[in-house]
Amino acid sequence: MPSQPGNPPINFDSPSAAAALGLDINLDNISVGGLVGGANRSDEDDRKKRMDAVIAALWAFDTGRVSNDGLERLAVHLGLECLWEPAGTGTENDKMLVMAGRTMCVEISIKNHVVYHASLSFNEPSPRLDKHIEKASAILFKDLALGPGESQLTKKLSKFRANLERLAMLDRLSVTPGLNCHEAIAGIWESLEMLHRWDVQRLREDSTLSGKSEENLRVLALCTRHGCPLMHARGRIGLTLDYWKQYRNYRSTSVDSEEGNTWGILIDCASASNMNMVYTPVRVSDKWISPNLVKTNPTDDEIMSATGPILDWLEPPNILLPPTEENKPETGLDMAGLTASKPADVVFMATFNPPVIVTNGVAMEIYKMSAFNAPLSSSTFDNLLFPVGQGANYDPSEPRVLKCMREVPVLLGVHQGQTKPTLKLHNNTLLVDKPVYGQVVTHVPISHPKDLIMMLPLLRQYAFLSLLLANSFEQRERAPTVSEPDATGEYTSTLRTTEREFGDFMSKAKGGNHSQHLKVDIVLSAHPIPRLQLVFPFRQTAAMINIEIQLEGKVHIVSDNIFSESESEGSQSKGKGKLLTRKQFAEKLELCENIGIWVEFIKHKLE
Repeated sequence: MPSQPGNPPINFDSPSAAAALGLDINLDNISVGGLVGGANRSDEDDRKKRMDAVIAALWAFDTGRVSNDGLERLAVHLGLECLWEPAGTGTENDKMLVMAGRTMCVEISIKNHVVYHASLSFNEPSPRLDKHIEKASAILFKDLALGPGESQLTKKLSKFRANLERLAMLDRLSVTPGLNCHEAIAGIWESLEMLHRWDVQRLREDSTLSGKSEENLRVLALCTRHGCPLMHARGRIGLTLDYWKQYRNYRSTSVDSEEGNTWGILIDCASASNMNMVYTPVRVSDKWISPNLVKTNPTDDEIMSATGPILDWLEPPNILLPPTEENKPETGLDMAGLTASKPADVVFMATFNPPVIVTNGVAMEIYKMSAFNAPLSSSTFDNLLFPVGQGANYDPSEPRVLKCMREVPVLLGVHQGQTKPTLKLHNNTLLVDKPVYGQVVTHVPISHPKDLIMMLPLLRQYAFLSLLLANSFEQRERAPTVSEPDATGEYTSTLRTTEREFGDFMSKAKGGNHSQHLKVDIVLSAHPIPRLQLVFPFRQTAAMINIEIQLEGKVHIVSDNIFSESESEGSQSKGKGKLLTRKQFAEKLELCENIGIWVEFIKHKLE
């Protein structure tokens, strides 16, 4: 058979071929070759729709590299206008690409396919937006510029694309005149930032926190008050309301630090056209809460149900967009002039980053706060936290057991002069005796930032629970860093009780030897409130401690068989430092965020 010139058409009929490319394009067994050649397809619209699906899948598979052509293709793909202009020296290889939308513009200066400048600007002057432009421009430039060890042949567009997509989405949803979605997001930041500054000021007035820095107080407000709003932080363009942070007790931690995990809520806008629900359209305002912040004359019901300050939320006016060519009636407006005016078909959308794993009952509470009707999951809570391996036998109605080995630093002989801890192995076992159904909460539409503030206690509760379980059972290549001493070699925290003593215990060993492993059993009960029962060898018997992870991520010791019966007397410690109460032991778990370290601290204090 004579050879055929050229390459044969790519065929996606085989599922394995599509899987090899990481694609899931659902072409109903229609080959790309057939699309191009038009075989068996006469409907041009249908062919175009399927080709668009192929292109979208290829875009998801590979974003391309930073280059003149790559940047232009990306801008066109996102629906932005492109214009090349001379830049810098004006030589042929030194150009500036202008990506323009309805409300904003991104300018990129590039020479020989290497970006040396990038900036964001808005078409209309806005003090509310202008204060954030410098940070946004710096992020865009960092996404495109060559970093240490990077080459222009391998520099990917992926980070820049993610940020440009957010800008382009807000731009597409904006309606000129009448609705600027960038302004709407910046207005929410103004109100949440005012609330955050008030939280920090109240913490500063607490005499027990007098030694804390401004950043320490901001992190404390982030985790215990009304969160911390950040605009354009940690490499992401947009607004995030952070509400929980790993290593939050470190003196060197800041709200925008990338050390450890941070839990936040991304606040964007989304189209409401496909939402089968009653929604409140987006509003543009920076007055979501009164300047006084707290109500001066709360109602009796508000006082009875309050667990903290009663905030004085405001309701900004709705937006009615002017008539356009699409919605303008042929006979003109009615007597009131409102026939063609309509509210924005846009809502605020809150996306949880990372998604929060909760029980179905808690998911219903969160959805109720946002008036969102979402289907509940048929997966169990523990399976969402620790997915069952492919091919493994799993019956959601049966108890489940997980095992994991962990390294824990422990000071076995500090009272005898030992200065460096030994790395001790823990053989951890997790038992889920009564599985409950759970849900991965990814996003909810909101009508007001107060909806998010109402969710924070629940979100912190399950964020801290997931952190504790991950530190004990999540598979890792190496043991997690438990503590990082400061320049003086001391571990510091926001908890003042026996701070120095606990800091010495927490100092990390370097090159320590492993000792015999300790068996720690943990029983998880997720309904109606998350509970953990810890069982581990203690003296000549076994310790049994039942703890609750309560709202706001607070730890409460429900029952035990090792602590002192008298809270006023504290737990007997055989002379190993200050006596501690159950509440103080619970605070230690909140501090170290690690069950293994907490168990060793208890044994160190009481054995």
